[in-house]
Amino acid sequence: MEDENKLKEELGLKPDEEYLCFSHMGGAGVIKCKDCGHEEEIVSFIHGDMSCDIGRQCPHCHAFVVEHNEGNAYHEFGKAGEDFVCPECGAIIRKKDEDILKGNDAPLFCPVCHSARLLYELNFLT
Repeated sequence: MEDENKLKEELGLKPDEEYLCFSHMGGAGVIKCKDCGHEEEIVSFIHGDMSCDIGRQCPHCHAFVVEHNEGNAYHEFGKAGEDFVCPECGAIIRKKDEDILKGNDAPLFCPVCHSARLLYELNFLT
């Protein structure tokens, strides 16, 4: 609890405020920033018969991007050695370094003002 409160303080959140992370979200919806009002449709995780779309946030430019994995359905995040290139800024996102693959809950940030004070409205869940 103390570590969580310390993280919230570092993120500029009050102890009673929560931060969003992809591991606690599903489907597709709209993310809204409480500070600057930015709204954006995002994908957290959508699976089909033999493919899935996995939401990511670039650690460099904070853009929300989607990786499409053909043939990797049902909660598979691909091989840890594969990298993903952010289509917005070209940064390489090293999968083996991603928090979600290590079981961690990395907070999401507004791509405009970089605030962690976000809301998520689910549009549909798969």
